Amino acid sequence: MASILNNIGALGASRQLGITNQGLQQTIQRLTTGSRINKASDDAAGLAISNKLNADIKVAGQGQRNANDGISYLQVGDGVLDTVTNLLTRAAQLAQQAQTGTVDTVGRTALDAEFQNIITSIGDIEKSTTFNGTSVFGATLTVAVAGYSAVGVNVTTFNSLTSASSLVSVTSASAAATAITNMITSVSSLRGTIGANEQRLGAVSATLGIQVENFTAAYSQIHDANVADEVVNLSKFQVLNQSGISALSKANQSGQSILALLQ
Repeated sequence: MASILNNIGALGASRQLGITNQGLQQTIQRLTTGSRINKASDDAAGLAISNKLNADIKVAGQGQRNANDGISYLQVGDGVLDTVTNLLTRAAQLAQQAQTGTVDTVGRTALDAEFQNIITSIGDIEKSTTFNGTSVFGATLTVAVAGYSAVGVNVTTFNSLTSASSLVSVTSASAAATAITNMITSVSSLRGTIGANEQRLGAVSATLGIQVENFTAAYSQIHDANVADEVVNLSKFQVLNQSGISALSKANQSGQSILALLQ
C-alpha cells in the first residue's frame, strides 16, 4: 500500500542497519581487545566459567612460585651444608693427624688453632645463614600450595662441636675425631632430608605448571577472540553497513514517487 504517513521500508532498513552497526561495533571491540567476551551480555555462561578459570590460573601460578621459593630456601641450606661438610672433612683430617705420637706440642698447638677456626666458622655459618631475613637452620619451613598438603620442612641445627673440643693431646684429639664423625653423619642426614623435600617441591611445581598450562588453554578457548572469524565478520558487517545505508536512502526516496500520483 502506498502511504505518505508511514514508510515501512525505511523503518525496516533502519532497524536492520542498527543490528548491523551493533555487530560491527562488537567485532571491532573484539579485534581491539583480543577478547570474545567484553561484557556479560556477550556470553553470560562463558563469562562465569572463564572468571573461575582465571582465578584457578592465578592461584596455581602463585602456588608454583611458592614451591619454587621453597626450593630456593632449601638450596641455600644445602649449599651451606656442602661447605660445612668440607670444613668437617678438614677437621677430621686434623684430628687424625693430631692423634699420632710424632706431632710435638708446637705442632699440636698449630693443628688446634686451625681446628678452632673451623669450629668458629661452622658456628658462624649456622647462625648467619638466612633466607629473606629468616634463619634457615633451626626453623621449620612451611610451603602452602593450593590443592596440596602444606609441605613442612624442619631444617634443624647441626653444630655439635664446641670450643671444648681440642687437638692439644692424643686423648682430646681422639674425642674430637669421634664428635666430628657424628657431626658428619648428622649433616649428611640433614642434607638427605633437604634433598628429599626439594624433590617433593619440584614435583609439586611441575604439576602446578601443567595445571596453569591447561587452565590457560581452557580459559583462552572460552574468552579469547578468534581473530580469523572476527576479520571475516568485520568484512561482512562493513558490506552490510554500506548496503544498509544505501537501502535506507532508497527507502526514504520512495515517498517522493507517491507525489507523482498527485500530479
